[in-house]
Amino acid sequence: MKTLSPSQITERTVECYPFEGDWQKILGEPDIRFSTLIRGEAKSGKSTYCAKFAQYVSQYGRVLYVSAEERLNSKTLQQRISHCGVTSEKVRFIHSKNIAEIEKFIQNGGYRFVIIDSIQHVQMTYNDFEALRHKFRRRKLSWHLIMQMGESITKWKHEVDVLIEVKQGRAYVHGRYSAADSMRVLDSSNGQQQLF
Repeated sequence: MKTLSPSQITERTVECYPFEGDWQKILGEPDIRFSTLIRGEAKSGKSTYCAKFAQYVSQYGRVLYVSAEERLNSKTLQQRISHCGVTSEKVRFIHSKNIAEIEKFIQNGGYRFVIIDSIQHVQMTYNDFEALRHKFRRRKLSWHLIMQMGESITKWKHEVDVLIEVKQGRAYVHGRYSAADSMRVLDSSNGQQQLF
């Protein structure tokens, strides 16, 4: 391990995602290895947020969406994909609750983004996540973890770059890359769940 001076740190080139629109508003221009923790009550819009996020970031690389809670032949998953406009072939869904299997997909898939929906269904502990992140530390991997309410976030909240709490159809974002802000996730006015 070596030390760096202030000028050595400030002169380094940091690769960032040039997000635009609502994504820039809530996430800023995060570095390529940024991580988020998405929390909220059941049916609050966590998975909807992540589906739309997956479509948006697919322009920057492949996305692995681990749907541990819903099977791939689930009607609700089909509807969410359709309603959120997830059409990119770079977004790849798997249904798995096995961390070793997920690790294998990450190893062989050339992914830039990993979304795990949810860590409770995968039975992923904080130590499991740290081990995975350490194993793939040389890759340009960005991690996005859905956590159901009721779990302690004490260890998690200091290790992720962005905390997102979804309440009553709105995502409230606190993070390192932009001022605290929010965006609408669900719009039930027409009887359907829509993002934005």
